[in-house]
Amino acid sequence: MMDNWFADLWMGIGSFFIHPLTYIGILAMLWVGYRRVNRERTMFHTALGNIRDEIFHRLLPGVLAGLILSVVAVAVGVVLNLAFSLLLTVVYLLLIIIGGARFASPAYALGLALILSHLWPGGGEMAVDPLPVLLLIAAFLMVEGLLVRLQAKRQSFSPLRLLSKRGKWIGGQRLDRMWLVPVCVLVPGDTFATGGWWPFMPISDDVSILLLPFLVGFQQSVVGQRLVRKLQGVGTRVFGLGVLVVAFVVALFFLPEWMWLPAVLMAILGRCLLQIYEYSSDRKKPFYFIPRDEGLVILGILPGSPAEKMNLMPGETIMKVHGEPVNTEWDFYQRLQLNPAYGRVEVMDHNGERRVEKAALYDDQHHELGVLFLHQNETHGRTG
Repeated sequence: MMDNWFADLWMGIGSFFIHPLTYIGILAMLWVGYRRVNRERTMFHTALGNIRDEIFHRLLPGVLAGLILSVVAVAVGVVLNLAFSLLLTVVYLLLIIIGGARFASPAYALGLALILSHLWPGGGEMAVDPLPVLLLIAAFLMVEGLLVRLQAKRQSFSPLRLLSKRGKWIGGQRLDRMWLVPVCVLVPGDTFATGGWWPFMPISDDVSILLLPFLVGFQQSVVGQRLVRKLQGVGTRVFGLGVLVVAFVVALFFLPEWMWLPAVLMAILGRCLLQIYEYSSDRKKPFYFIPRDEGLVILGILPGSPAEKMNLMPGETIMKVHGEPVNTEWDFYQRLQLNPAYGRVEVMDHNGERRVEKAALYDDQHHELGVLFLHQNETHGRTG
């Protein structure tokens, strides 16, 4: 009996590695990285990091998120069947093709799959209990909000160089993320007997555990403020939407069964309206990354560069190099040569306060600090 239990458990975990969505997710993460690198090289002739970063730097957060969501899914009693799992894979694939990471939110994928499984003609075998799935959607929204807020702490964003409607060059920042999240859910089976205190949602049949892949995608670009500030608000609002969905699900215990459909639509439309709000609210602000009369605006910092060691940040303005003012990239280059072995820059931060940063320069770094600039007289952004 115990041997069968362990065998079923290992088969459930192994299903993650043969599920097509696992490899769709990996390919999507690589594609997100490829587009970022290609965009940065087109705009600045260099890239901040490589494509592999899109996978390795997302693995641990995805696994930790999966552990949290697995506890929620198993405790609540989220039962999915294989037909629903395949439908979810198709929905995810279509969303990624249409909108990339921007549309790969579980609120969209799970919500649309749930609606299709109940309303599609002949889709009865795909249908699942909507209430546990709604709670899973709410949990995913809260986890998505937390992941977004965590990105604000990293402050590793892709710089943008765009042409405004008035024909002037402006800067911006963009974040594209795709997390592969393994979540344990219940499926019809005979491994565990249900009843009594577990699960929270009553289940009439025995179940087994299956480790299924889910994707959490996110995309945000800004031109009217620093992205780090934007992400803090976005994460809070997405988390709040998840809390609102939980409240709706609790109310469903006292409402007619068909009311699950408005709850799902609220999750889908709520996430969509948040995306529209985040975009429009940023575009209404004055441009943040624009050339200044004095100094050079920092758009990005190359990883591992002297500028990173100096704690220079995007959005700050380099005012002086070795005590001499700089207003163009040519000024910056010339001033840096005053002491090729040592860099000393005066920087004005986001609050208008000035500070001095210093760092040693090595033989292969004597001509640059690893800073991406925006300058109005150049046809492309350049590295200084």
